[in-house]
Amino acid sequence: MSTHCFVGTTDVANPRLVYARFVLLDGYPSVVVPAIAAIWVGHARRDTHALSTAILAADWEYLDPAITAATESGFAGQRPVPGVGMTLASTTDGAPEPVTVFPLSHARHLDVEWIYLIDPLTAEVAVHTDDGQHLARYRLAGCLPPSLDATCTPASRSPAAGHAPHQPAGALR
Repeated sequence: MSTHCFVGTTDVANPRLVYARFVLLDGYPSVVVPAIAAIWVGHARRDTHALSTAILAADWEYLDPAITAATESGFAGQRPVPGVGMTLASTTDGAPEPVTVFPLSHARHLDVEWIYLIDPLTAEVAVHTDDGQHLARYRLAGCLPPSLDATCTPASRSPAAGHAPHQPAGALR
């Protein structure tokens, strides 16, 4: 079974309003946070605004910074985005679906287990649970593992974080 998530950013004028894209597979923090960090370094060249633009360009089957233009999908309508991931098939004649916009307080009504919000000003990712509760905040620069055994160190954790399991990057789920 897949773990769905949203990855996006918030409105600068209204930080409780989320602009996000759906990710179908591998939505666990131990997978998504390091993938976002690697996309930030490789594809976006440490430009957090470029990272947000790349993520918000499409809904995703999965995020994977190792994707190349030659990567093939077994599903019609999907396309690889080099350095970012594999898109979901579009239902609007090749144009991407519109960005999903929702108040963070309504997250419990969505069919996702995790929400990741990129902060372009601080180069951090805030991790929220399926009900919108803040769990942790990670600096992108601190989530670039030199090996698969490395873990991301949170920049901050909410009190709720003590109740959630923390899996190291690359750990089995």
